[in-house]
Amino acid sequence: MPNQLPASIQLTTAAAAGIEPEAPVIMGHGLQVRLWDGDLLLQMSAWGERGFPFSAFDMGFLKEPARMAEFTGWLGRDNRHLHLAAIEADRAVGRVSVNFRDPAGIYIWGVHVPPEYEGRGVCTRMLQALLGWLDTRDCGELVLSVNSFAHGARRIYERLGFAPVETRWQFDPALDADLRRLPPGQHGPVEGHVRFSLGRWEVRTFLMRRPAPGRK
Repeated sequence: MPNQLPASIQLTTAAAAGIEPEAPVIMGHGLQVRLWDGDLLLQMSAWGERGFPFSAFDMGFLKEPARMAEFTGWLGRDNRHLHLAAIEADRAVGRVSVNFRDPAGIYIWGVHVPPEYEGRGVCTRMLQALLGWLDTRDCGELVLSVNSFAHGARRIYERLGFAPVETRWQFDPALDADLRRLPPGQHGPVEGHVRFSLGRWEVRTFLMRRPAPGRK
């Protein structure tokens, strides 16, 4: 795989936001936040993995050439999102995506910091940089969701001005697959946060909103 994704991938994802065609580079809080490229994807594929109940965030599948090709193909067709990585000392230390066409609003998702970069405030700093950039573009109210068992993530979002506005039951394919492999009564950290409904596992999530600056 080449070190850079085709330019069309960067241009397509940038155009989804209605922004200038060159890929955004956001500087702030000790980080550079920019669009994924081939080198960043390779770095993310080597990140440590969390496994259950956070396996949906793990990027190790990109070590498989066929899965990498499939994934980069999807990136090339995606015209709804910006997929960003946080860079510190030339290393990818976190990732976050933004959906500019979600019915709920401008939707932040895929917020992830691998275990080897925990404890350095990466998640908070990455989101501070991203939110500041979105605010300068008058993007208005921002939306994200968090699983009810992800207490640490929810605390970070609340410190950044997000507040829960709705509770939903969401189907998470990765979590569903993990729970099907576990014996009954061994659901550990998700006990009380999941339910089996209509033949599949669902997780309780909180939809959170952050008002535009200057509004309540």
